[in-house]
Amino acid sequence: MPTVVISEKDPAGMNIREELLREFEFKPNGKKFEGKEVLQYKNFEILLTQERQVFADSVNSYETDLFIFASTHASKTGKPCLTVHPIGNWGKAELGGKDKTLVKTSAEVLSNYLRGLKFYVEENKLNYDVCLEATHHGPYLEKPTIFIELGSSEKQWSDKNAANAIAKTIVNYFNFNETKPTVCIALGGNHYCSEFTKLVLRKNYAISHICPEYALQNFNEDNLKQMIEKTVEKVDCILIDEKGLGKENLRVKEILQKSGMRIEKVRKLLKE
Repeated sequence: MPTVVISEKDPAGMNIREELLREFEFKPNGKKFEGKEVLQYKNFEILLTQERQVFADSVNSYETDLFIFASTHASKTGKPCLTVHPIGNWGKAELGGKDKTLVKTSAEVLSNYLRGLKFYVEENKLNYDVCLEATHHGPYLEKPTIFIELGSSEKQWSDKNAANAIAKTIVNYFNFNETKPTVCIALGGNHYCSEFTKLVLRKNYAISHICPEYALQNFNEDNLKQMIEKTVEKVDCILIDEKGLGKENLRVKEILQKSGMRIEKVRKLLKE
């Protein structure tokens, strides 16, 4: 049973919660978390936490199959965007979680959610970008976890139409695979994963953890092992954005080649 987690301190999260309750018949199911009733619709639950989401390690105590954090996305640009990403830290844990530790995630759900966001943005003619983000921040949780976010400024956080797109994506695009995708982990590129986003939207690939160029200085064999082991599905190949490996290019490729796994170049796949 997937559980949607929303912080009462999070403006976009509470906006998304309102749209979830408006679109779907969530009702109390008899459970409580932090003294508040847990709501349920079919096999989806919604729970509220007092903690800021990136520090909400306390939800570990809640029994579920998957945590879906509906949350605020903030950036200096303030650009309207809907994003989805896995969580964990490549180096020091500066925003929740544990140092050098990733959290389990589902490549298929992440990729389905990206496609869902794209569908509802186009259907409702919303002026929002849709993208994957690289793996980053906390909390540290034992169960598979996904963040789906509304950004990037106060204007967007209160946008009912954008929140509605996220709400419908969470429920309607949870299971959306007609055929089994090629499941990948990915390395290189920028934080907003432009090439990997294109691949998921255009072809039948599903991506879990993504290590961007700015974090490759911390990348090692243990990181690679975690990326594979903390993907719910069996990983079929490693994707690289070769132009986005920067000065770590040769060292990273050497680590990947030692793994014996199939390595694919994302820009080449996009041309096929």
